[in-house]
Amino acid sequence: MAAPQQAHQSITCHCKAIRVTFPPLREPALECLCSICRRYGALWAYYKPDEVHVEGETEAYVWGKKTLSFNRCKECGCMTHYTVVGDTEPRVAVNCRMLDKEEYNKLESVESDGEGE
Repeated sequence: MAAPQQAHQSITCHCKAIRVTFPPLREPALECLCSICRRYGALWAYYKPDEVHVEGETEAYVWGKKTLSFNRCKECGCMTHYTVVGDTEPRVAVNCRMLDKEEYNKLESVESDGEGE
């Protein structure tokens, strides 16, 4: 018998205008220390686009090589996720810092220096 699937989890921005639903984390969340992620204070979990559902209207910020589209709430400004754009492998990164406090406190994370970004 197959193991039961764990329910999806979700994050919300501060004002709850944005909700992002995704499967449970498969590996520790990544604290990227590149120039932008460090400033955002983000803690990322990575998924294929069809695994993530975004509700609400976001505003995008694209910079540098224009391969990442950072999405934030238009109302409260919380960075909820980014998407990979262009010819690279499709991916969505969910910002785990937006989890409810109980779920956030259970997270395991690792650091990446993000050197060169």
